[in-house]
Amino acid sequence: MGNLKSGWSKGTIIAVIAVGFLFAGIFVSNYFQARAAGSESNNHLKNEATNLPVKKDASPQTIVQNTNDLRREKEFMQKQQKAAIHWRNEQEREISKVPDHKTTDIAAANPTTKDKLTTSQSPAKKSNATPIKKTNLQTKKIVYLTFDDGPAPFSDKIIKLLEKYQFKATFFMIDGNIKRYPEAVKLMTRTGETVGLHSVSHSQKQFYKSKKTVLSELTQNRNTLKSVSGVNSFIMRTPYGSAPYMTNEYKKAVKQNGYIMWDWNIDSKDWYYKDKRYVKSVIEQIKQKKHQNGPLVILLHERKETLAHLPKLLDYLKKHGYEGKPIEKTTVPVQF
Repeated sequence: MGNLKSGWSKGTIIAVIAVGFLFAGIFVSNYFQARAAGSESNNHLKNEATNLPVKKDASPQTIVQNTNDLRREKEFMQKQQKAAIHWRNEQEREISKVPDHKTTDIAAANPTTKDKLTTSQSPAKKSNATPIKKTNLQTKKIVYLTFDDGPAPFSDKIIKLLEKYQFKATFFMIDGNIKRYPEAVKLMTRTGETVGLHSVSHSQKQFYKSKKTVLSELTQNRNTLKSVSGVNSFIMRTPYGSAPYMTNEYKKAVKQNGYIMWDWNIDSKDWYYKDKRYVKSVIEQIKQKKHQNGPLVILLHERKETLAHLPKLLDYLKKHGYEGKPIEKTTVPVQF
């Protein structure tokens, strides 16, 4: 009975051990299968996250290494992109001279479609997109209205009429009349007209007698004008014009003394007509010179008849685009 018990116990023990190994083998087998399935699932997730192909037999260390490499590669690419954007912004600032503002950097980092189109164009081309208009300069017509023999009691009315039409004029004045009507001279200078010289005697015989008489009258005329108006003018017109009495010797003398001699290219003949016919005469001469280069210089006189019909002449000039300017010392003179 004791031997049987001992034998059973050994057989039982062997059976138990065998069953134990069997269960242990099954457990271990299931354990490794489950772990392998879990690794494959993790590899599949990592493959989706990294978009990189992963070998079925790749180890976890290899997968982690691949992930780290991808992250480093992305960081490097982002740094390169930022550097390229910064370089492009610097180039655009150099070209367009645009100050460095944060808003500019943001716009450059995220350009819209419209920005891409505009930044691809050269700034120099943009500045030349609108051509300079030269039409006005080419078509501008200048006229110099010149009044001789003044000033007169009605000089202020002439000036008031000129102001109405936004015209300026030049007044060549006789010495005695300057002294007689000083307020008219002062008004001319205040309104921007040019004041000039026109002799003392206004006599053909006295003025043109010699080089000395020419210079003497001009000097006295200039000093009188300066004392009344404060203007030291060297702009002058000789009595009855320079032809034929101003000899080459006289012309040389006045030029050496700083005087600027002016004649005219349109004679209104207001001194002859003494009515509205002088306006018609001027208009006819203007039409004859329509292809002439350079300004028109119209000879007028401070006469009541001239003043009476001056609006008609100014209407014509204004309507046909003429600009009335005063003669300046830098203006190239018209001479016979």
